[in-house]
Amino acid sequence: MRIGLGGIWQETNTFAPQVTTLEDFRRYQLFEGPELVSALAGTGTELGGAIGAARFHRVEPVGLLFGAALPAGTVDRAAFETMLAAVVERARHGPVLDGLVLSLHGAMVVDGHPDPEAEIVAVLRDALGSLPIGVTLDYHANAGERLAGLADVLCGYRSYPHTDMAERGAEALEAVLRMVRSGRRPRTHLVKLPLLTVPHAQEDAAEPMRSILAAAEALRAEPGVWAASALPGFAYAETDRLGFAVYVAADYRAEELARELAATVWERRAEFAAPLVDPDQAAAAVTQGAGPVVLVDVADNVGGGSPGDGTAMLHALARQRVSGAVAVLWDPGAVDRIFGVTGDAVVVQAGGHSDPAMGPPFLAEGRVRRYDGVTYLRSGSYMRGQRVDMGRVAVVQAPIGEIVLTERRVVPFDDDHLAAVEVRPRQARAIVAKGAIAWKAAFGPYCARSIYVRTPGYCPAAVDQLPYRDRPTPLYPLDQDPVWEAALVKSLRPTD
Repeated sequence: MRIGLGGIWQETNTFAPQVTTLEDFRRYQLFEGPELVSALAGTGTELGGAIGAARFHRVEPVGLLFGAALPAGTVDRAAFETMLAAVVERARHGPVLDGLVLSLHGAMVVDGHPDPEAEIVAVLRDALGSLPIGVTLDYHANAGERLAGLADVLCGYRSYPHTDMAERGAEALEAVLRMVRSGRRPRTHLVKLPLLTVPHAQEDAAEPMRSILAAAEALRAEPGVWAASALPGFAYAETDRLGFAVYVAADYRAEELARELAATVWERRAEFAAPLVDPDQAAAAVTQGAGPVVLVDVADNVGGGSPGDGTAMLHALARQRVSGAVAVLWDPGAVDRIFGVTGDAVVVQAGGHSDPAMGPPFLAEGRVRRYDGVTYLRSGSYMRGQRVDMGRVAVVQAPIGEIVLTERRVVPFDDDHLAAVEVRPRQARAIVAKGAIAWKAAFGPYCARSIYVRTPGYCPAAVDQLPYRDRPTPLYPLDQDPVWEAALVKSLRPTD
């Protein structure tokens, strides 16, 4: 038996100005054919998990194409069409397949393709017929009804930080095997809720998601249930699929169970909030108590498509005379200037280069360490085994602490990127994390506390700050009206 593996994966921030090109996929992850299997086997990724499960069940995994890019702006149309054509070509003209497992994000936005993940499944369905298709989805997927209707099963992440990617890949593969061997397919139902939430309010270990995920787990334990997912969605990808989704695949009662879970989510809608503090207040708090203190720069969330060059937190640390901090800034221009001079001391304007809102630049002055061509393997719970290329890196020992300037954008999903340039975050007084929740996978075990900071960027915590042009309506909390809110409850639980 042969199961094809592939996918096109990106979380798109439609408010970020930079277009995501084919070169961005090549720089991050782009594998075809047998290389896909050899590159991802043993990794903590969705397809890594699928490969492991296939080998466990003595099934041959067949690599098609998998392309992934860091979260950023809208995906270039030609890039998407080139990769999709390659996936279909290998699926159609390679070894005969018995099923497919696709790793998709669910919040990708492509110029000219309004529902790209559904289109991927539709095109492969047209090419290969009715063979079983299992799809893994990110926790932040803006999943829609078309995708749910085209795929035989959707397996969404259950964790944030995302530490169960490999498990979801294995789950999808085993569901496909079950379909192939039994000849049966589950019934599926997706409920799209008019509910908008932001990443830093979606942590799996905090309410309300802790209880919502527990409710989904209880559904999965019921007889006949193949899969159940609660997907909070991604507020920064403006599409007609924007918002929270609930999905159930089951032999029977799929719609009833999905509505039950959706009603549970809706009843907790007002709890998706988390307080933020101003940068100076956060910086001043660093000196009060033990460290390291993680200063969470939520709006400049690199994992949400923001550039990672925001300087608001660095300026606040300087104003409050904090020392011993660690901060990473994406600034290829500053790196180039540092590598263009000799000596072990530099003065360079860093950060704030992508947009005036991310600045002004920060004056990084001090001794410098240069690292040419830094790559590392992720060793933690997030995408374990994935190779990351930071490009050239300069570490400036400034009065506020160590400022790590990178040629390529780096997400704080691990602390290996700091170890690779001899930075020791465990010894820091403060760590500036340009993320929302995912930083906890690496820094959570040893940080003394965290402070969520109100900063500028393309991932603001206040959704009313987002310049939506064509979002769905109504959408809570942007649109609040007891009439339609009560009507929704009645539609989900008509017997109440």
